[in-house]
Amino acid sequence: MTSRRMRGFKRWMAAKGITYSDALDLADSPGAHGEGISVFALRDLAEGETVATIPKRACLTIKTTAARRMIAEAALAGHLGLSVAVMFERSIAAASPWHGYLQILPAMESSPLVWSCHEIDSLLAGTELHKVETHLLVHWQKHGAGQIVKEDQRLVHEDWKEYIEPLIEDPEWGLDRRFFGVDQYFAAKTLVASRSFAIDHFHGYGMVPLADLFNHKTGLENVHFTDPYSSSSDDDDDDDDDDDRDHEHDHDDEDDDHEDDGIMEMIIVRSVKAGDEVFNTYGSTGNAALLLRYGFTELDNPFDIVNMDLNLVLQCCPSSISDRRVRSRLRLWRQLGLGGCESQESEYFEISPAGEPQIELLLLLYIINLPDDAIEKSKNIGDGSGMDPAILMTYEVCEWMMRMADARERMYGGGSMEEEVEKLSNCRRSEERKVYDSLVLRVMERKVLNRFRAFIAERRRGGRGKRGRGMHSGNPFFG
Repeated sequence: MTSRRMRGFKRWMAAKGITYSDALDLADSPGAHGEGISVFALRDLAEGETVATIPKRACLTIKTTAARRMIAEAALAGHLGLSVAVMFERSIAAASPWHGYLQILPAMESSPLVWSCHEIDSLLAGTELHKVETHLLVHWQKHGAGQIVKEDQRLVHEDWKEYIEPLIEDPEWGLDRRFFGVDQYFAAKTLVASRSFAIDHFHGYGMVPLADLFNHKTGLENVHFTDPYSSSSDDDDDDDDDDDRDHEHDHDDEDDDHEDDGIMEMIIVRSVKAGDEVFNTYGSTGNAALLLRYGFTELDNPFDIVNMDLNLVLQCCPSSISDRRVRSRLRLWRQLGLGGCESQESEYFEISPAGEPQIELLLLLYIINLPDDAIEKSKNIGDGSGMDPAILMTYEVCEWMMRMADARERMYGGGSMEEEVEKLSNCRRSEERKVYDSLVLRVMERKVLNRFRAFIAERRRGGRGKRGRGMHSGNPFFG
């Protein structure tokens, strides 16, 4: 039976000129992500079939909202400006042209951005969303961290303080703090981050009714959101807040109403069988990014990775290697033009979904372990491109990486992966959403670590990884 809110939404869509195929069933019931609205096929859908048409005027953007003058005068753009538009339209309730759409949205998405500090530290411990300063594991075990999520929370709060609070205090706009407070901004931010699409140059990002009801499926999307008259599509929605505070406005509202014209389409790009859910995709994204931005995780996500912080790598150095040697070999490694990935003043190395370490990590460990008489020849390594990683996996390198894997595993704390798998199997997402999604993230990352260990063990079984001064024997880079 169709719910009351869904009936209201369908009437609203009809009034706004949004059309969709009678082969689509908008189900107000559990779908791939546990709850909410999902879209199913009532019959087979063929590739190339257009299943929905959405006028741009029906999209909620900084150009269509009734708050557009306020947003323009405050020079807000991107996700920040759109979040203000969402808050404003919510504040005027039934008077909003988007009320029929907004009433089907949740109050907020379950992103860690709106989790408490306790939830972040207890549920995300050790994960890629709980990055730690690994100068000492003891420091982390005593004090905890949650650097990525907490830093994002701090930045969002600063944006509210700097850009939105002045609007509340300005009597010209008559804003009610109950609808524009920091909590309301965080809530709107999660909706915009998880549901907005890049529409076109004029509108920028926007909330696109109907299009945002299709759930995500990594690598197996059925439908694609696109502007039939330009190259713009949902692939362009990968950039987040790079242009939130845009002080250049190329358009004037009164002169450019014609730019509101136009439509967006939902087109089938992979056939769907009758009765199956119809999926969109948010890109090739691991669970850490899915949870942070969209508020959900995906079992068996093929894009999960684990990062090894450089500080953790060096901390796992065997006691037989002096600090002086580590420092000198690290300088040499950098002189060769090598380095790890960098983010938020942290340098790290990726362990791929298959458990394979980044080549730069292998080169660093290999160079540190080289005997002194081989150092000059190490300059032949270059950037390591095209090199077989197995060549670098000496006994010493393999042992070092095993120590790293164990240290990284300990960051999760608590029980074993098997115990967490058992907890996950007994957890219902509809009842314990945060616990469920955090367990998926933890289990999937720990599976990557297990593949990393298997990768190391396989190289050792394959006859590689011999000890001693002749460990570079047979390496084409050392003659």
